[in-house]
Amino acid sequence: MTDANGTLQATVTDGDVRRALLAGHGLDSPAATAFNTEFLALEEGSDWAPTTAQGAIKGFSEYPVVDSDGHLVCVEVLGHSGESVARDNTVVIMVGGKGMRLRPLTEETPKPLLLVGEKPILQHIIDNLRDEGFSDIVLAVNYLGEQIESFFHDGSDFGVRIRYVKEDRALGTAGALSLLQEPISSPIVVMNGDLVLAASVRKMVDYHLEKQATITVGAKVVETTIPFGVLSTRGLVIDGIEEKPTHRDLVNAGVYVLNTEALESLSANQVADMPELILENLDQGKVIAYPMHETWADLGHPVDLSRAQGLIGGE
Repeated sequence: MTDANGTLQATVTDGDVRRALLAGHGLDSPAATAFNTEFLALEEGSDWAPTTAQGAIKGFSEYPVVDSDGHLVCVEVLGHSGESVARDNTVVIMVGGKGMRLRPLTEETPKPLLLVGEKPILQHIIDNLRDEGFSDIVLAVNYLGEQIESFFHDGSDFGVRIRYVKEDRALGTAGALSLLQEPISSPIVVMNGDLVLAASVRKMVDYHLEKQATITVGAKVVETTIPFGVLSTRGLVIDGIEEKPTHRDLVNAGVYVLNTEALESLSANQVADMPELILENLDQGKVIAYPMHETWADLGHPVDLSRAQGLIGGE
């Protein structure tokens, strides 16, 4: 942001927006709630090395450039080739559900193979992960899992490596993690196989590492408006009324980053759900939220599937 004279006053980044959401601001809040007035800027004609070295520690690659009077000249992008850096994180995608709320569409087709546009839901997810540098993918299959395996095989046709863990019975949203066989050292990404997600999983993993978290939970901001005047009372005495207030909450978006130690409480082949795993790790104070302001949809109902056609069906 610049003033009337073109002097740079503030910047705003993706991280600034997420911090504003955590502070309780909504997407309709004034932009100034996310402004950063303590920004790093490069001065035209000066030595940029000290500033870029400081920014590199924080993962910055874009900087405003100002003249000697603080007027914005341009934005400089440094050290970005446009290609995704390969990530060594394993991504586990839960695709074993029966999709009961989408019947009859899922009577003979697993929900992850339902088409959105010209591709199955799950292919959209895998393509996006590949484009962000993730190549090691595990699919946790159960209901009609043979159709999923037949479609994706080993993943080579999609530019990734795909392995499968097979649930003999439904193990919940976390139980399949107990079936992972190969040693894993880096944080694991876990996500549901029925998501339309525009948020960067790569940035979420970086956020997890930066915060030294044990579990990071993708959190979508949901606004709920009460369509009535809400009374504030002291006993029976009314001391205020608020017309149609809007409450903002962070809800579980179905995507997680977990350190391997978070999985130690899981028993092999036993039912477990992700909320249960999260609650077991709260005492350490290292379970954090990653607020998402990007497009997100959980394709659990026919209306959600119809909406997804509009969101990504034209890819």
